[in-house]
Amino acid sequence: MNQYKLITTLIKDHLIHTRLLTGLKDLGFQSDDYYLHASDLIFELLEIDSSQDELFEAYLDWCARIKEADILKDPHLLNTYAEEIYRSLVSLRG
Repeated sequence: MNQYKLITTLIKDHLIHTRLLTGLKDLGFQSDDYYLHASDLIFELLEIDSSQDELFEAYLDWCARIKEADILKDPHLLNTYAEEIYRSLVSLRG
């Protein structure tokens, strides 16, 4: 598996996980303690300095937008969004 495919797969997993936790929270379940650390691995693979807090916060904001998308009805949307996030991270990593 090449690095692009690996990272976009990790981003998709993170998006699905974010969607799940948001849904659980909306149902009244406490889900803030279930952190996968996928973003840490994504940033490490992209060689993004961990001190770039603004980029990390932007990434988390991008991931949080997944709750607005209906990825169950349109799975292609998940791939498209993961690829957009990947391209954004690569262009902003400095």
